[in-house]
Amino acid sequence: MGQHILLVENDPTVAALIAGLLEEADYAVDGPHATLADGVAAVAKHMPVGAVLDVRLDGGDVGLLADDLDLYDIPYIFCSGASDDPVVDAHPAAPLIPRPALARRLVPTLRHLLR
Repeated sequence: MGQHILLVENDPTVAALIAGLLEEADYAVDGPHATLADGVAAVAKHMPVGAVLDVRLDGGDVGLLADDLDLYDIPYIFCSGASDDPVVDAHPAAPLIPRPALARRLVPTLRHLLR
């Protein structure tokens, strides 16, 4: 496996799809993590080279985690149907991939970010 990518997604079906796409592209997947607390702990423990984040998690959003990733200069992608969420607006440099476009856009977008 290749570079470690953090996956924070609380929907098991979507998480499995994303993990499969990343593994097929030879990334090592750290997760899926379903909560903000688990995602923050994973960053502290493993320091990924990139991340794929759902915008809305049970009990909150990923704004704090996105802020942490920004501090460490770790690129990330939002994957969500919530394009109007304030977290997306607060992190305009992070690409947003709508769930229907995951299979087509996730890996190319991640590769571009990790160059």
